[in-house]
Amino acid sequence: MEACSKESSVVMRHLLVGVAFFGGLSAAVSPLRAQTWVEMTAPSTNIGPIACSADGSKLVLAGGGWYNQGGVVYVSHDSGATWTAADVPVGWWDAVASSADGTTLMATELLRGLVYTSNDSGATWSLNHLPVELWDGVACSADGTKLFAAGAQTTNGPPGGIYASVDSGKTWFQTGAPAAAWAPLACSADGSVIVAGEGANVWVSTNSGASSRLAYALAPPYIATGDSTLCMSLACSADGTRMAAGSAARYYYPWAGIASSADGGGTWTFSTNGVAGMYYVATVSYSADGGTVAAVGPVPAPTPGGGLPLCRLLLSSDSGASWGEAPAVPWLQPPGVTSSAAPWTGAAMSADGCKLVAVYMSGCCGVYAGAVVTLQTMPRPALGIARAAGGLVLSWIVPSMSFVLQESPDLGRTSWTDVPGAPVLDYSTLRNQMTVPAPAGPMFYRLISRQ
Repeated sequence: MEACSKESSVVMRHLLVGVAFFGGLSAAVSPLRAQTWVEMTAPSTNIGPIACSADGSKLVLAGGGWYNQGGVVYVSHDSGATWTAADVPVGWWDAVASSADGTTLMATELLRGLVYTSNDSGATWSLNHLPVELWDGVACSADGTKLFAAGAQTTNGPPGGIYASVDSGKTWFQTGAPAAAWAPLACSADGSVIVAGEGANVWVSTNSGASSRLAYALAPPYIATGDSTLCMSLACSADGTRMAAGSAARYYYPWAGIASSADGGGTWTFSTNGVAGMYYVATVSYSADGGTVAAVGPVPAPTPGGGLPLCRLLLSSDSGASWGEAPAVPWLQPPGVTSSAAPWTGAAMSADGCKLVAVYMSGCCGVYAGAVVTLQTMPRPALGIARAAGGLVLSWIVPSMSFVLQESPDLGRTSWTDVPGAPVLDYSTLRNQMTVPAPAGPMFYRLISRQ
């Protein structure tokens, strides 16, 4: 996980490869757990799954997925302060995905089997030419060229398939995944690694879907005798090595679990810390390196008295080895009560793990509303440094707040100047990169926040 703070510095003396860091590095503590939620504007009373750009500023939000009520897709370019409704049909929008820069967006409508894409940050949308299926999972490469859609079944009954596009949705083809009732889907930043769920099984492809292998069958150690498990959600790190699978017990719903892999799906470990008591894990969100994880339960049906049962939002700063409750959110069951649990419907995380955007429903007795909230911690991106032809390449994970690269021939606080030019995003690693000339003498570099 990229640590979070005000600034970090890196020095290269006389082009030596030694790197030193300054700025008070501290032990990794979950940056999100100690914060408080900030409530943003909610575009509708009926909102669900959400996805975000790498910096967390551009959001795409599905509407209509709660009780099959009519909704559309909403887009925000200012972290949820304002929203624009997409020009798509009213329906049950069930899954969304975003490229790293928020330019390419995906959304699926479940009941009519529609897949829509946008290549201009949501200004316009196109219906994709795909078979009519119950599309229940989507994923997008960081550069927005590779898109994936998973179908549970076709409208006439046969099992569905996983389809892919390598031209941002202009054309599609069926991958080599077997026909099955596919649901959740995730992919690496370059789109080469795909993780897909089918029943209790987790499948992995390392060639963009040309072939797939059964990597793991979810089996929580605490599942009731005679019960079975379903894969409900998936997450994948930028490099495709770390994966997480959220599960649900098919019958005994208060038990759920999260399985994780640190070797591309070769071996898996089931978390038994803090997950028991969730109805099921509806959403798992990863930072780019898979170090910071968020997991939310779903909104089940209202209780007979009209209230919404509470669900949990759990946070981990050690790739899912241990979990803690999210900070409390204000909601209306009953009015004025603050709880660390809420009827969550979705969550999305920035690449640096320092920003979490989550959605939940509030209200009781048949009067409900949607809420969009964010947790933001000051990032402390660590600078990487490497030789390049005639210069140096400095890189850092895409931060969820604005940072500027500066240089100085000494560590005097008054001698720092901005490095000219703009960083270029490496879509395969989700790191900003800047190439600078090789210094003739000692030169220090740092990232400093302008917010």
